[in-house]
Amino acid sequence: MFIIGISLIFLMVVGIIAFLTFFIPVFIAVRKVQKGNPPRKFSYVIVGLLVFHWVFYLVSGYALLPTNIANAVFIPVWLVLCVAGAITAIYEFKNNKVFAIPVAGLTIISLLLCIFIYGISKM
Repeated sequence: MFIIGISLIFLMVVGIIAFLTFFIPVFIAVRKVQKGNPPRKFSYVIVGLLVFHWVFYLVSGYALLPTNIANAVFIPVWLVLCVAGAITAIYEFKNNKVFAIPVAGLTIISLLLCIFIYGISKM
């Protein structure tokens, strides 16, 4: 019963972060009349890698790899992408808040899911 409660709390936190990630930039964009600076190319690369990693995970791309390789690659790649996403979000927050908030939300959700999956795999 305790595990179900923790899982529900985890899903609620992820849901709240996802909700805020998509709606806060809309309010900032509506409130802000002038055009901001465009995101840097490196930021697009990091977001693209995060999205690619999510898609690869959701379509069970790691199941196609041998178990030893998948176990050795999965957590480190996800953590490196989360750190890079956090650095990108912090850097872009000074430049373009409308772009930085979704990047930060995607990074936080990725980090939470990574920790959750790592905890489940160690049971």
